[in-house]
Formats: sequence, structure tokens, C-alpha cells
Amino acid sequence: MCGIVGGIGNADFRSYILGGLKKLDYRGYDSAGIAYRLNGKINLIKTQGTVEKLDALVPDFQGADIAIGHTRWATHGVPNEINAHPQVSMNALIHIVHNGVIENFRALKTKLRSRGYTFRTQTDTEVIADLLEYHYIQNGKKDFIKAIENTMDELEGSYATAIILDKEERLYFMKKASPLLIGVSEQGHFLASDCVPMMHLTDKFVDLDDMEYGYMTKSELHLFKNHRQIPPKFVKRDVDDFRYDISGYEHFMLKEIEEAPYVLRRLADNYCVDGEYTFNPDMLESIRKADEVVFIACGTSYYASLFGVEFLNYMGKRATAYIASEWAYRPQRFSKKPLYIFLSQSGETADIVACQKIVNAEGLKNIAITNSKGSTLDRKATYGCLIYAGLEVGVAATKTYMAQVGFLSLLLGALTGSHSAVTHLDALIDAVRDIIERKEAIHELAKEVIKAPSLFYIGRGSDYNAALECALKLKEISYIHAEAYPGGELKHGPIALIEKDTPVIGLISSPAIALQLRNNIEELKARGAKTFIVCNASLSNGTDAFLTKEIKPYLAPLTKVVFGQYFSYYVAYEKGLPIDKPRNLAKAVTVE
Repeated sequence: MCGIVGGIGNADFRSYILGGLKKLDYRGYDSAGIAYRLNGKINLIKTQGTVEKLDALVPDFQGADIAIGHTRWATHGVPNEINAHPQVSMNALIHIVHNGVIENFRALKTKLRSRGYTFRTQTDTEVIADLLEYHYIQNGKKDFIKAIENTMDELEGSYATAIILDKEERLYFMKKASPLLIGVSEQGHFLASDCVPMMHLTDKFVDLDDMEYGYMTKSELHLFKNHRQIPPKFVKRDVDDFRYDISGYEHFMLKEIEEAPYVLRRLADNYCVDGEYTFNPDMLESIRKADEVVFIACGTSYYASLFGVEFLNYMGKRATAYIASEWAYRPQRFSKKPLYIFLSQSGETADIVACQKIVNAEGLKNIAITNSKGSTLDRKATYGCLIYAGLEVGVAATKTYMAQVGFLSLLLGALTGSHSAVTHLDALIDAVRDIIERKEAIHELAKEVIKAPSLFYIGRGSDYNAALECALKLKEISYIHAEAYPGGELKHGPIALIEKDTPVIGLISSPAIALQLRNNIEELKARGAKTFIVCNASLSNGTDAFLTKEIKPYLAPLTKVVFGQYFSYYVAYEKGLPIDKPRNLAKAVTVE
């Protein structure tokens, strides 16, 4: 889950590399580093900590012709300066940055030790550098592309790499199961884990496919696969979809929570034009003909998919949801004509990509719902669908969750032929704007729990789905242990954890379960819990902590999620925590 950036040509490489790493640090911020060649000499600077710390260490150099950089989320080896990238081969012929995991690195390390190699770090990346160097030396330092091919034959796992070979005027790369894009401009050739670092330089990109490799010069791109050169396929990206601008907000998370109304409006405008849905008709027919729809996702996207299951169940379609990291190793198949739907904001989540490979290998149809056009999931799906949320920088997903569920509600409308779905989404937009106007009330509630060691969310029906996401948000950025339970399930064990002043937040969106949830709250109050109810205004009894506008019951739980996003934000804010970059987490999970 690291971020890499590199380039060759006439760019201001200090600005490009460090600026690019700052835009990629949602992928990891345990350590950072840069290598650049100036006047024929490669300079290497690394540090434990953030890209900002690296920025303070890098001199104001000009005139470099090639550079690579890395921001790390540690997988192998503790986050320190030694393990930080770029890594260097034993004889210093190679400087490399790497995103991914080499699964057989221990076996390769043993093999390289038998050939005289010694190791300075705990990383799997150092093994790649030494293996490349070994094969390069073995062929008389004549053909580095051959060394790459030999190395790729031995590597097991995932990798996106940028490689500087000593004294060569080329920037090499290789890619398998981790994202890597190449950008082409008049100033040179560039690469990165996603297009954002390169958007100020070009809108012309190459999305590298698995097992592709090659090299770039200032004016040329040479791409290979299966030992032969292949022509690159260029695509364009719209810079307006990748604005990295905090717009006066103190944190990206707060900005992104408040972008939800705009995102939902844009979603409706893209998928319903002049009263007609614009979904691919073949895709809709595939869903209708499937005897089961299987959602596969992780984390927040998984919780969004639970709404998709409910929406399809409502129209009489059998639907289930699985966590990708589980399904990938124990694929569940209970139908003859399944259709798979993959949800991932990045479109590069390794566990989901692994699931898609299984599905594609069996020739089964699948839909990818992502926020990233051209991502691996999008490219490999039978049908790719975008949620049009724009760049989300905060590690804790907020507006993308809203967009995913909003998309699924419009899909339900298209499948059932109901044009009221857009009207219902308009009402949700209005309700979210109302919450935004009253966010300070949520701030005050958050102050009451900042010292709590744990907290519970409870809900029934769809509110339980919302409770799961609310609890996840609190865990992610406030570091408070938070769990979600169906309201009636507490007395089957978890109620033993309730003691004096344990915070419990109950969610009520439907009149069908309002009384039952209130009874559950009373059971908790009787055992000393400090309770709060977030409720539709029409269902309030006058004592509730926060009220939301009345909208259709199938979308009403989303207003509770927006409450939960704000609540988590303000708890973390009052605790003085790094809201946009919570510890141990990264935005794009590109390792299994």
C-alpha cells in the first residue's frame, strides 16, 4: 500500500517528486525517500516519518535528469530509515522503489546469500534490487530488459516498481498486481501509483497491465510483455476529477463529508438524463437474468454493499455479500447463473482484484463499481461503473460511501423502472445539507465521549448496516474501540460489556422498528449506559440527541451515517489526532 512516483526528462524533479509523494501519502506515511541523479551522481535521501519530514531534508536541487520517490506503508520490516525506499542493490548498480509484496522473498534471499549477497534491511524490496543486479551482472551488463525478464520469472507476489540503473539514461519499470501508470508530456516521461501526481504535467496516460515492463527516456516509451515489445495504449484523464485542494477546510475529511450533496447530485445527473436512466442496458439485463447477485467488497465498501443486498432483495432478487479477503480463499457458489458486483473506491484493492481474477477465469460476468476510471477492477470487469465522487484524500472514506449507496439506489430504480429513485435521492441531498448546517450540535455530543475507552452503536434492519459504518469510522480516526450490534442482539452476550457511562448510540430510521429499538435502549440505560438516540424527526419522543429529516426509509439510514462521520471527526478533533492520516492505515489497500 505504498506510493511511488518517478520521471525522466527536464522537469523540476524536486517539486514533482515531493509534491507527488504528498498527494500519494494516503497510501502510506510510515517513511519516505527520494533518489535523483544530478551531474551523473545518484543522491539518496530517506527518513522515517512523513513526506513533510523528507521535504525538510531534501536540498533545493536543480538540473536532475531522473528521479524516483516513495512513501511507505510498512509490510516487511519496521518503519525506519534503513527500511525506507528507495532501496539499493549490494553493488549500488540499482536504486528501486516498490509497491507490493514479494511472497517468496525469503527463499530468494537464501538463494542470493548463496551467491555472495548480503542484506542491510528487512524489506522484500532489497531482494528485488539484488535479484535484478545479479541477473544483469550474469549477462555481462549488456541487457537490463533481459535482467528484468529473468527477475520477473522468479518473483511471486505483487509489485509496481521504478528502477534507476547506474549510468543509464533510462527509467525502468515492471508491474504485476499493483497499480502503475505512465504519463507522457513534452517535458519527459513520468510514472506513479495513480495519475494525481502527474495531472499538472499531462492528461495523457498509459495504464500498465499485469506482467508489463519496459523503460522510458525523455522522448521514448518502450513497453514489453512476454518477451516482446508491444505498442502502448494511451488514455486521457480529466483534471477536474482529481482536484487536490483543501479549499480552506482544516481537514480533508471534513471537506469530503460536506461534498456528499454535490457528489450525490452529480451521480444522479450522470445516471439519469432527461428522466431516463443511462445504465448499460446489457448490464441491467445481466442482473435480471442472474439467479443470484454476489457483492464482494472490503471495509466501508462492504458495508455499502449490504444496502445493495437489501435493495435487490426488495425487488425479489437473491443477493448476498462477502468480504473479499475471505471469499478469495473460500469462494462460495450456490447458483448456476451468478453475477458478481465488486465495490472498491480505488479499484485497486488487492483482495478484490484477487476475487475478480477467480470470477474472470471462470468466464462469469461481473460489474465493478469504483471511483477510479481505468483502475484494474474497472478495466477487467464485464461492466465498469463510476461513482463520480472525485478525489478523496482522507483515509477514512466518507463521500465515496455515500456515492456507492447512492449509485446502488439508482441502479434499483433502473431495474424496477421506478423514476422516483431520483426524487428520493434529491430528498436525501436536502437531508444531508440540513445535517451540515447543524454539525455543531454533533460536535457538542462528541465532546461527551472523548474519554470513553469503548462505544457501541445499535440499530435494527438497515440501521444496523449504518451502525456498522459509524462504528468503523470511530475506530479508524479516534482510536476508540467501537462496535455495532443489532439492537436485539445485545442481550445475547455483548450486554455484559455495558457498565456505568458506557456510551451507546441508537439509530432509528423506520417506524417499524422504532419501539423495539427504544426498548433496547432502556435495557442498556438500566445497566448504567450513557445513551444517545439519532432519530428521524417524525419518530422523536422529544428526548433524542439528534434529529434527521424525514426521507424514504430505504435511504434514511444514510443520514445516520453522515451523523456518524461528523461524530467520529469531532471526537478525533477534540483528541488532537491526525484525522486525515490515522495510524497504521492507508487509503488504497494494494496488499492482501
